[in-house]
Amino acid sequence: MLKKLLLPLLGLFYLNSQAQTILDQKLDGSEQGKNLSVVLSEFEAKHPVRFYYLPEWTDKIVFEQSFKDQPLGAALDELFLGTELNYFLLNPSSVVFVKDPKQDLKRSSLINTAIQGRKKIEQLTLGNPATFKKGQKVTVRGKVTDSKNNEPLVGASVVVSDLQLVAITDPNGDYQIQLPTGQHVLSVSYVNYEEKVLEFGVFETGTVNIILEETPTLLEEVVILDKAAREITTSRINITQLSIKEIKRAPALFGEVDLIRQIQILPGVTTAGEAASGFNVRGGGVDQNLILYDGLPVFNSSHVFGFFSAFNAEAVRDVTFYRGGIPAEYGGRVSSVLDIGSKEGSFEKWGGAGGIGIISSNVLVSGPIVKDKTSIVASARITYSDWFINSIRTNYVDLRDSKVFFYDGTAKLTHRFSEKTRLTLSAYSSQDEFRLSGDTTYRWNNLLSTLKLDHVFSAKLNSSFLLGYGSYGYEVSDENPVTGFLLSYKITYPSFKADFDYQGGAHKLSFGIQSTYYGFDPGRLEPSSPTSNVKPIQIEKQQSLESGIYLGDGFTVSDKILLDGGVRFSTFTSFGPANVYVYKPDQPIETLNLIDTLVFSSGEKIKTYYGVEPRASFRYTINQKSSIKIGFNRIYQYLQLVTNTAAITPIDIWQPSGYYFKPQMADQFSIGYFRNFKEKMYETFVEVYHKDITNVLDFKDGAQLILNPQLETDLIQGKGRAYGVETQIAKNLGRLTGSFNYTYSRSLRTITGATPSESINNGNEYPSNFDQPHIVNLNWKYGISKRYFFTGAFTYRTGRPVTTPVSAFIIDNLSIANFSERNQFRIPDYHRLDLAMVIEGNHKRKKFWDGTWTISIYNVYGRKNPYSIFFKEVDAGVLRPYSLAIIGTALPSVSYAFKF
Repeated sequence: MLKKLLLPLLGLFYLNSQAQTILDQKLDGSEQGKNLSVVLSEFEAKHPVRFYYLPEWTDKIVFEQSFKDQPLGAALDELFLGTELNYFLLNPSSVVFVKDPKQDLKRSSLINTAIQGRKKIEQLTLGNPATFKKGQKVTVRGKVTDSKNNEPLVGASVVVSDLQLVAITDPNGDYQIQLPTGQHVLSVSYVNYEEKVLEFGVFETGTVNIILEETPTLLEEVVILDKAAREITTSRINITQLSIKEIKRAPALFGEVDLIRQIQILPGVTTAGEAASGFNVRGGGVDQNLILYDGLPVFNSSHVFGFFSAFNAEAVRDVTFYRGGIPAEYGGRVSSVLDIGSKEGSFEKWGGAGGIGIISSNVLVSGPIVKDKTSIVASARITYSDWFINSIRTNYVDLRDSKVFFYDGTAKLTHRFSEKTRLTLSAYSSQDEFRLSGDTTYRWNNLLSTLKLDHVFSAKLNSSFLLGYGSYGYEVSDENPVTGFLLSYKITYPSFKADFDYQGGAHKLSFGIQSTYYGFDPGRLEPSSPTSNVKPIQIEKQQSLESGIYLGDGFTVSDKILLDGGVRFSTFTSFGPANVYVYKPDQPIETLNLIDTLVFSSGEKIKTYYGVEPRASFRYTINQKSSIKIGFNRIYQYLQLVTNTAAITPIDIWQPSGYYFKPQMADQFSIGYFRNFKEKMYETFVEVYHKDITNVLDFKDGAQLILNPQLETDLIQGKGRAYGVETQIAKNLGRLTGSFNYTYSRSLRTITGATPSESINNGNEYPSNFDQPHIVNLNWKYGISKRYFFTGAFTYRTGRPVTTPVSAFIIDNLSIANFSERNQFRIPDYHRLDLAMVIEGNHKRKKFWDGTWTISIYNVYGRKNPYSIFFKEVDAGVLRPYSLAIIGTALPSVSYAFKF
């Protein structure tokens, strides 16, 4: 009985194994260029198998590429992709081809659904249908733009609906997608824009540019867009793209649209104070954030000591923020990357935009020089805020004769040589001047210029080459005839980049080389007049070269698994001429222990550092509603900010790695769970991270940092660690949209030297200047109608650490303060509520002028948030603490933005 049962089973197993052997038979490469019918005939001659099909089905199917060492079944799957043909095994020696009409029916269903939804449907053909070859794959690329101003739409979805292929437009509004020749249904969508559906016949590689028309819809608005997708579970790890439109609708100080302030309300991001420049990410310092503008670093991103961003939002095209999972193409900063791209001029028609506020105004003009070939865009922003500063009355300082001035401007010229080649010349400049009554004048400036060539080598390979020049500098001056001085500092950094992207099936490779030369003028002091008694001081100049080469791969393993891996190799070399001081061995590095000087000639290498920086992120999609994301990156930072304050000030200096200063190295690991609810109306996530940093820079007690030719005697290096939990709940759809996020974050340091003078807090761990454990942000937008929006934002964060005097004693009638250990006390907690009413113009599609009013109140309940604590001696040896609040009252403002 058992034998009777086993024999049929063994026979069935044999037949199945034979069938598998037929389809698993590997091709030898000779099939390339041959008709499918010919290849099948050759296959029948070599193997005991028969293929059944109608010749007219296979006449136009050609093996365009070699399938050497690939199974026959895989080759047939590739050839039949997107066609009506399919196959099945009739028996172990017979393969039958059938014509499957499902794709035709599916396309018809998609078109009918679009018609019922009153969507705009267009018919489009790319190539000649007479050359149609089934199974051939082609590449379609193009740009998605706004119909009014021809601006690129970043993050728009281009979907081949019948094949479920998706492409997302990049920061230039460009997309690229590979699909089989034949008939398809293409849908293009973007938030607040009318979806466009194309009956798309594609028969050759080519370009299809798509124009979308804006149609605001209250029920389909998103506050923050992710670059990879608009959906939190399928996006790549820790990548956020800010919507410029939503930034403009947010409450703002004095009505000034500020993208840096919008960065500060994201999970894991905070700032040291009300007027603090920059931001802190996951327990990192301000100098640990790489801020790029059109590809070049920006060393000071603020106006007026941090009150306003140095970037005019009207001139910004896209803002991409990485707080973890940083791609291999970025290096040089260990905490985050803020990549800002400026707008490109319209190639179709002239237009403009601008805004008028109570302290500044801005304007932007854009248009074609040669239609469809050459465009230009230029913007400028300038302040007239002296009246406001002079009206402030305070017991801290007299501001009646103070002066505050800033401007920034951009220009961008773009020329299209062809659909494959584009050349861009861009420039950015900013200038600040600040002077208190009868006191010192501060000036600082940024200057950036780039020449960029984008070229498409083939359907799979794109390239970008950039030459750039940047500089940052400041001056501090006093015009007093006797004690007047001029203190100056400057960095210049010419740069070169060559970046490439290669799209190869499931792999998306990126690779390139980058190099930046730094010239530092670390400080120069000169008398401001012939009668001044100030002695000139010139700190020795420094030269360094930072270079990197990288390779990254975005690999779609399956529908559920996405891997982003990469590696970066970076080097940093400091050069002469320079004098390096040598100190007694086994003794503290102090001036008294100086014993010798090493002299390096011009161009001679002083010190070289290098490092391998692996990057990896992993996303596992559990289902359509949830996913898990894991990320790791190692990054070296070769420039460090030298400061003894919690926030960047204009007189801080940047110290390159060299003989005594090693580069920082950070390892960051994160893992998070992401989920959406109710058809993606709600999104939420929880993510934990841990970061270890070596060679963080801190200062000794009583350090002298400005005009110090021996900084190594006042600076010390140690270890840092940061860890935390980030959570967010966001509502993306409906009249009311917004988000609530809470972050628990710690930032700690340990500085242990060989001697007590080279240690901080006796080598015990202490909180950094920007350690703020609890951070809460709530922001919302309520659409009263299509034109009226009520927006608001609330923020709370733990007060930052400070070092305070705990006692005082008198020596020779002089009070001497005895300070606590480093950062053992905290200023009071910070919290603030901002509200705004946004009134937009009518939404007619064709109109010459469009205007928006924004009425906002900053610090609604007038909270006197302390920026710092200072002490005054009220009696001999008696110190009384005072808190300094930069803004201690509610500040209303009105601004008007327009475009034409």
